[in-house]
Amino acid sequence: MATSILALARCSSGFHRAIRSSSLSIRPLKPYLCSPFSSSASPAAAATVAAESNNTKHSSTLSIKLPSAFALVGASILGGYCLGTSHSEHWNELQKNRELPKGERGCCSCDATSPATAAKVELTEAQTALSAKLQKIAGKDHVYDGMKESSKNAPFLKGARLGHGTALCIVQPGTVREAVKCLQEIVDAGCVVLPQGSNTGLTGGSVPRNDTPDTRPAVVLSMKRLDAHFPIDDGHRVVCLAGCGISTLASSILSWFPDRESHSILGSTFLNPTTAAGVAFGSGGVYVRKGPARTDRALYCKVSRNKWGENVVTVVNTLGVEGLEDSDFQEQPGEDHDAVGALDVYSNDVRQGFRRSMAMSSDSIHGRAKASDSNYQNTVCECTQEVSRYNADLAGEDCNRSEGKVVILATVHDTFPVPKKKRVFWVSFPDMETTLSFRREVCLNNPKDLPISCEYMDRDSVDIIDRSGRITTHMIKYLGMGDIMGFLWGIRVAVEGLPFSWAPLICDKLLHTFNNLVPKAIPGKFMQAGKDWDHHCLVAVGEFGDGTLDRFMDRMDAFVKKHNDKIVADKSMSGKIVSVVEADSPSEVNALNAFRFVAAVAFKTYCVGEDIQGISVDYALPKNGGLAPPLEGATPLKRMRYSHFGCNVVHEDIAYALGVDTHEEKMAFKHGVEGEGGKLPAEHGHGTEYHAPESAQNRWMGMDPLNVLNPGVGGLSTLPKYGK
Repeated sequence: MATSILALARCSSGFHRAIRSSSLSIRPLKPYLCSPFSSSASPAAAATVAAESNNTKHSSTLSIKLPSAFALVGASILGGYCLGTSHSEHWNELQKNRELPKGERGCCSCDATSPATAAKVELTEAQTALSAKLQKIAGKDHVYDGMKESSKNAPFLKGARLGHGTALCIVQPGTVREAVKCLQEIVDAGCVVLPQGSNTGLTGGSVPRNDTPDTRPAVVLSMKRLDAHFPIDDGHRVVCLAGCGISTLASSILSWFPDRESHSILGSTFLNPTTAAGVAFGSGGVYVRKGPARTDRALYCKVSRNKWGENVVTVVNTLGVEGLEDSDFQEQPGEDHDAVGALDVYSNDVRQGFRRSMAMSSDSIHGRAKASDSNYQNTVCECTQEVSRYNADLAGEDCNRSEGKVVILATVHDTFPVPKKKRVFWVSFPDMETTLSFRREVCLNNPKDLPISCEYMDRDSVDIIDRSGRITTHMIKYLGMGDIMGFLWGIRVAVEGLPFSWAPLICDKLLHTFNNLVPKAIPGKFMQAGKDWDHHCLVAVGEFGDGTLDRFMDRMDAFVKKHNDKIVADKSMSGKIVSVVEADSPSEVNALNAFRFVAAVAFKTYCVGEDIQGISVDYALPKNGGLAPPLEGATPLKRMRYSHFGCNVVHEDIAYALGVDTHEEKMAFKHGVEGEGGKLPAEHGHGTEYHAPESAQNRWMGMDPLNVLNPGVGGLSTLPKYGK
């Protein structure tokens, strides 16, 4: 027992290192503060309720203070240690021939096995000397050995959902110039580069993999220290270095310009994935009016080789910002007089809080280029056989959906107006056909009157979130999606990385065990609708000064009346009416948003808690479709479908009994999706899990002809020059 306690104590020091490395600190730019932020909720109108049960008033309050949260975490760790020790043999047996959904779209891998052992490779002299060279560039404290896993390097070597390997080293440059220099040294040493942001990717594309025939050592190029960001164009756009997190950015924009908001303010923001990763994957489907992450204005690196056999790192500059154009430095060329150097100077001033004149977009072709998917509102409303968005889309500058085949250094993004008024509804439907009619006739009626968001959940989603997601929902509801939640998530990551066989499961086991001791996460009027109906949409509608809200409400009222009048008039019809329940306060809105976005976390917790297995798939269905693709194989225990309903991008979490061949079921399901005209993956990138279509592979090979950046992504060869 004493030995176990000593081991736990040694690991706890790793908690603190992991937490420090993941903590968020950027809060610069007071010079840009327009006014103190004040939150004002729009007056809530009377709810439209179409079922007697929804009239029931229910409210519950839960006050979680920070010391209590820390005490809860500590108690959970201690309880988990004791519980895990007593059940480790049982859990080890369960893990045999069992697949789990490896987390939130952004949570920890629950692989119980150790990473694959890298084949013994004789390092060259240049590779042996590489770490020392990188230390001279980035500093000793920012280069870590990656050949043997430790609490310090595990967050860089283990994927958020899958992938686990070793690397020659990990380097975290602190400036854009350092990043370019590190990249040059790595490729000159004959190593491959794995660009990495927050390492919240789900398909294994940003971590080392040892099970490949490629013998070149890998180096993780972590961009998290490049977290500076600043507004341009009077706050209508923002420049982000590659390590800037989307939660950090959302908080900053809200404080600088209360009437503007960033692209991503919901979803997996509490994990703080980087803006650069969003561009590299084309992520972000929550906001129907904004579309997925996309920009043609960026600073990024490509690697090629000249006729003398020298590796050439080329910095491509399409930022389109005055003072940062390549043409601004033609008279004084050189390392200290280029866009990279100027961006570092500006970013350093911002980080230290110095006042700088706000930069503006240039009048060049890059300054006029897209910094968001500005045509998305039109395309999403087209009722065609095409999909709205997917990961193999070839549109835009090379940085878009590049999946690590270029190294993104900085990006420019549009900001968006905050609605003057906002209403949120939980709309429940008796069948999927009626739900899809609501999407066509009400939500996507025309490009001008789109809702802010429209998120779908089926009955299994509501049931599983309620059974296994209450604690996480309450934590997000009361602690927010910012630094504190990220800090606590870092503790979870550290716990699941402990060197015990049961460690990857203990957090979920505890969450499932204590779930029902916690009050329901959403008010009873919503929970009752969730139990009584099979299909639900969480719809947020805003007023942007042009009558959008009133027109949307007119369409929704007309749709509900038409359907419900038909049900009431025809006594032979056995269908239910459509139910509409409105959120009456900001706290109810926060609860509903948290409830929806812990879906995948709750599913993993449910599988662990119930000792079953499960798979997760994301895909896009045609814009004129939406029915669930058939399951041909084993009967699932639960089929949890939730989606970004506007764009028809679906997340499916399917639970199976132990003994079912989940790989076979997953492959069959993927073929079924494609048979329905769908495309996958739609949001999380190909990584090492999906084969990209030939058009996407050719695009990536053109970006990285030497195959030194993220080799093996999307089914490509891992060998130099793709084995040619």
